[in-house]
Order: sequence, then C-alpha cells, then structure tokens
Amino acid sequence: MMMVPTAKAKGILSELTKRACKGEPVFIERYGKPVVALVPASSVQRVKRIGILAGKLRLPDDLDGQTGGPA
Repeated sequence: MMMVPTAKAKGILSELTKRACKGEPVFIERYGKPVVALVPASSVQRVKRIGILAGKLRLPDDLDGQTGGPA
C-alpha cells in the first residue's frame, strides 16, 4: 500500500496513476490521514438509473414534427 501526501502527489500523479492501474493500492493523504484512493476506472461499478423519471414526463404528440421552435 502506498501513502502519498497531497503536495507530493501533485508532482507524481502520472506515476501514481500507472501504479493504481497495475493494481497497487494508492492513497493520497492529508495531515497523515488517507482522504483519496486511486483505483482503476474499470473497477468502479456504475449505477444505472433507467426509468428514474418513468411516469413523470409527458412528451407532446408532435415531438418529431417540424412546427414551432427554433430553426
């Protein structure tokens, strides 16, 4: 596990990114306490919000029509 102070991390961010992508745990600390963990984007699960507005939106019947609105 690698712990790096914020001030030092600014100068070696590309190196820290490479290490995190290879699977090495990298933490950025502030005042001796870890505040950020660098992880590969592929390891982060995205939340799908399909249907969050279901039943709350109304579309006009002529949505694809050419009448009105800016040209």
